[in-house]
Amino acid sequence: METKNKRKICVVTSNRADYVKLRSVLRELKADPEVELLLVVAGSHLLRNYDTTIDLIRRDGFPVSYQAFIELEGRFPVTMAKSTALGINEFATAFHNLNPDIVLLHGDRFETLAAAVAASLMNIFIAHIEGGEVSGTIDEHIRHAVTKLSHFHFPTTEHARKNIIRLGEHPAHVVVAGCPGIDELLQAPEVALSELEKIINERFMNGGIKLSFSKGFILCVQHPVTTEYKKAASQIHETLSALKETKLPVVLLWPNIDAGADEISQAIRFFKNEPGTNAFHVFRNFPPEIFFSLLRSASVLVGNSSSGIREASSFGTPVVNVGTRQNGRTVGSNVITVGHLSVDILRAVKKQLSHGRYQPEHLYGKGGAGKKIAETLKTIDTSLIQKQLSYS
Repeated sequence: METKNKRKICVVTSNRADYVKLRSVLRELKADPEVELLLVVAGSHLLRNYDTTIDLIRRDGFPVSYQAFIELEGRFPVTMAKSTALGINEFATAFHNLNPDIVLLHGDRFETLAAAVAASLMNIFIAHIEGGEVSGTIDEHIRHAVTKLSHFHFPTTEHARKNIIRLGEHPAHVVVAGCPGIDELLQAPEVALSELEKIINERFMNGGIKLSFSKGFILCVQHPVTTEYKKAASQIHETLSALKETKLPVVLLWPNIDAGADEISQAIRFFKNEPGTNAFHVFRNFPPEIFFSLLRSASVLVGNSSSGIREASSFGTPVVNVGTRQNGRTVGSNVITVGHLSVDILRAVKKQLSHGRYQPEHLYGKGGAGKKIAETLKTIDTSLIQKQLSYS
């Protein structure tokens, strides 16, 4: 009897955030006997400054098929451009060696663009998650470029689906899946605040003053805006200065590796040397279940992370969205958007603290995205490699 060949699906992940979004998809693909899961790990997963999060991937039980070392030192636009060029080279080698039927990409990172260019030039079918959205910074350009290089699309919302179709993609090749990160969020166990405090103090604190959540806490995640990278240091200082006035403990996460990240990291170090900043606790990253527990329990999330737009709405966590990085995103009633002046940030934070939790809103799906994406990938006709614009 003829044995059916497994469909080889290659998933690319380049940072802690997109891995969380992809994890439910990876589980579904790994468990499917008709699929051979290939996993290419790149970007900050492989950097010691970010605690080498490839170890987290391995602990989750996903075998790594290829490690793509593509990040150049220095957090400037020129190093992002050169890292993208190096990424095309590395991803081409990975895809040549692995020979996948489908490459699955997520989001709008420059590493994603590099993988899309390599796969496209090698005539490999590309599926893309979270296209069609609108935001600020260079991500906006990259996202739509990846959409045009991809053959099949899994947007998170109906609005994003319509945007992709307006870009000329065939409607039959655009399937609303919701955000797979919501799958992880809904599966994460709810941890009591006292227990969460204990876990972080015992597992993640390296000396210093212990965290206390008895009066609540602020979660802060602020990344550089690549089109404003020269302002990154002053922008994060405005945010931290505002949070200092609240007198609440602040759980502050390290920025991503975009242009301006070094400026933010240095500004955080300088700020921590100022008097009266003992309430600020800086962490490079957390495992997804810990981050989701923090997001669920935070008195308010401050910064410009997409988690404040997507996942926080599912918990009803109050959010102060700072700056332009998330401009154009679909947001819930839990989000207040402000500029980079500390006085405006502080006013918004006080308003959110006074309001308290919001009614949860499921703007980006109610779960099940990973299963829907995995099942669709099994049946896609990958012979349709030649795209044509479909304007109607």
